[in-house]
Amino acid sequence: MLYFNRRLGDIKPYTIGRCRDLKPATMPTLILKSAYFFMHNQTPTFKQNVLSAICNGAQVYKDIFIDFEYQVFSKSFTKNSFYIISATKSNFLHLTGVNTQLSADQFFDKALNKSLTENDFDFTKKGQTEKMVKGSVRRKVRFLSSLDKIFGKSTLVEESFNKNQVSCTFAVSENSFTLGFISLPKCRPNTLLKGNELKNPQAIDSIKRRKKGESEFVDFLDEY
Repeated sequence: MLYFNRRLGDIKPYTIGRCRDLKPATMPTLILKSAYFFMHNQTPTFKQNVLSAICNGAQVYKDIFIDFEYQVFSKSFTKNSFYIISATKSNFLHLTGVNTQLSADQFFDKALNKSLTENDFDFTKKGQTEKMVKGSVRRKVRFLSSLDKIFGKSTLVEESFNKNQVSCTFAVSENSFTLGFISLPKCRPNTLLKGNELKNPQAIDSIKRRKKGESEFVDFLDEY
């Protein structure tokens, strides 16, 4: 049995030469050093990248949607003069595209406090292959950390938005992604799509917001 007088943490990776140039006594150390190098320089898996994007996106979602309500007004609206957005924790899960056995609230809470693990979600969806689900998840999660850009001066809106099997009361886009809302009766985020999917984009004339629990909306569009 071979014994080493160096701790694994003390061993640093180094350039590997030709094996025939190595002395027999150095081979065990080479093997251990090589193992350490590969253990600590692995490329993150797809699921690890998704987990990171979800946890980072949860904080942005809280700052934008959990802490505030919004009033969106456009002269192009015909069904309502304005819409009020009031999101909940449970709406976040749908924006990620993943499947989980956790409740939607539990999923968000774990993502927010970064206790969510790879075992808490998968890419299983009825009627879809894993490859299809992964593709959808990939397109969604890359924009979770950009949700704070959705209410800017260049944001466009479309009432009665429809895309494939998704129907929304209205949707907004800042060009790189589209966020759809459904009215219940206050509007909540329902879908997150890559790119500008608005078929009839119109200008937003006013966006106001208020902290949840307060009564007055104030204009904040110029802050972005």
